[in-house]
Order: sequence, then C-alpha cells, then structure tokens
Amino acid sequence: IYDVTWLIIYITYIILFLVFPCREIVNHQLPVASSLIVLIEQLRQLMKTHSFIRENVEKVHLQCRLISEPNTNKNNEIKQLSCPDFSQYLYFLFAPTLIYRDNYPRNKVIHWDYVLQMFGQVIAAIFYVYYVVVRFCIPTFANLNQNQITLPIFISVLFNSIMPGSLFLLLGFYGFLHCWLNAFAEMLRFADRMFYKDWWNSTSFAAYYRTWNVVVHDWLYTYVYREVFLLTGGKNRVIAAMCVVLLSATFHEYVMIFALGFFYPIMFVLFAVFGMGFFFLLPRNKGVVFNILVWTSLLVGVGLQSCFYFMEAYARKSCPANDTFWDKLVPRSIVCRMALPSAKILHIDL
Repeated sequence: IYDVTWLIIYITYIILFLVFPCREIVNHQLPVASSLIVLIEQLRQLMKTHSFIRENVEKVHLQCRLISEPNTNKNNEIKQLSCPDFSQYLYFLFAPTLIYRDNYPRNKVIHWDYVLQMFGQVIAAIFYVYYVVVRFCIPTFANLNQNQITLPIFISVLFNSIMPGSLFLLLGFYGFLHCWLNAFAEMLRFADRMFYKDWWNSTSFAAYYRTWNVVVHDWLYTYVYREVFLLTGGKNRVIAAMCVVLLSATFHEYVMIFALGFFYPIMFVLFAVFGMGFFFLLPRNKGVVFNILVWTSLLVGVGLQSCFYFMEAYARKSCPANDTFWDKLVPRSIVCRMALPSAKILHIDL
C-alpha cells in the first residue's frame, strides 16, 4: 500500500510540474526566449528528479529488506545502502549530467579563466543567433505578408531558410552543449566532459542520435530504452528504440508549442516520422556518401523547421483570428496564405 501511495504522489508531482510552468507561460504571454528557458529548465529538473528517485528507490527497498531480516552483520550493509545526503542531491541539481550517482569524478582546481571564456562564447552565440534572425529571417518572412505563398515562392523561401536554420543548429550545439555545459562542469570540478561525440562524422541517423547529445541520450538509454527492453522480455529492441524516438519527439514538440504559442507539429513530424524512418530504414554503412546524406537531411530538416515556424508566426500576426478552439490547432499560414499551384504557375516555356 505504501508503494502505491508514493507512486501516486510521484505521478501527481510530475503532472503538476508539467502543468504549472506552462500555465504561467500562457497567462503571462512570455516571449520565445523566456519560454524556452522555463521549458528547458522544467524538463531538466523532471529528468533529474526521475533519475534521483530511480537510482535510490532500490536502496530503500534493500534497506527495508535487511532491517526485516535477522542478521548480525547487517549494520555495515545498511550503512553502505544509506540514502544520499542533501549536499549530494544539491550537487546533482547543478552538475551537467542527468544520471544520478553518489559520487562523480572531480578535478582538483577550478580554472576561472576557462569559465569566463566559455560564458563569453555563450553570450557571443546568443548575439549571433539574434543577428541571424534580424538579418536573414525577418526580412524574408516579413515581406511574405503582402503575397500569397505559391509553390515557387515557398521553394525559394525554403532554400533561403536552410542557411539560417543550419546556423541555429550549430550555434545551439556549440553554445549549449559545448560552452554552457563545460562552464558549469569547470565551476563544479566535474571531470566527465563527454557531453557529445563526433556527431558530424555520423553515417547514419542511429549514430547521429547517439552522439549529438550524449547527456540526454544516456538518460533515454538508461530509463527508457533499457527499461522498455526489459519489460518486453529482453527480446525486442525495435519497440524500445521506437519508444525512445517517440518520447523525445513528443517533448521536443511540447517545447516548441509552448515556446512559440501555437500548435504546428513540424518538429514532431520530422523527428518521429521521417527521423524514425531514416533511423530504421537507411543502411548503417560507413562512408563519405552516407555522411553527406545525413548532413543533407539535417540541413533540409532545419530549413523546413525555420521556414514553417517563421511563416506561421508571421501569419498569426497578420491574419485575423476567429477565437475558436480550432484556431489554436489549425495552422493559420495554411488557411490564410497558402494558394494551390495553378497551371499558370507550373507552366514551363521550352
């Protein structure tokens, strides 16, 4: 009965922790950057909480079992299985990892010049993202308010979006996964700096997913893939991999919905549909050709995301709202701006 009670309390905590920040974002109409900070920190805390509970619940069960068993030497065993101190939990909250351990490898000294260098590069990356938006994205999509988006215009805008989208991808990777995490690792003397691997050399999407963000990948592998694999009897790795991809795609889309303020599941479709298809169907061969294929898919994917999300954001500013529930779900850029290609548009003079 106690296990069921605490499980219900834990699930209730997870639900409330998901609901309340989103409600505040909606009520206060936070801008995109502020919403992203709140949502990413929310998910980080949820993942850390789950890891902390998951890693310590077995210790509690073993403690209870040892206490109930008559054993003269059980005091030493109970001491070894003791729950962590608050200082260990507090360190874990700020450490650049999502997997809880009682102890981590630690460096002896803090190089504060390295910390300042990393934070300086984070600030530079943020300003560069702002410059890309102002210089390349706003002029392109602001002018679309005066025109219907036909097929040739859409293709032109898509190609114009690939370069800004690629810069968002690279700046996000370098600013967060390299600079931000290394800065906190240095301040906390955290010695394990394997935040990413050589994802740029990936020749398959399976390798890319494993190497792009090692911090999140380790959490997904430990608490989703491995546990689903065990629940299915240890015989079906495909179901476990599909659960990982679907869960990751769902929460990526969750962040985009509440950060941008509208529902437009481009991220989910690219991640869960095309990404999963590439994950399972493309051959896992090594070679330059497959690396070029992965890079091409990534660049087109980020270009599509930038194109569709900016189009929808500007459409919601210029197109009138009808204050209905479906208006929140139906993309206004399609309803207000999209025009079907006519024979005149597709006509080619030879």
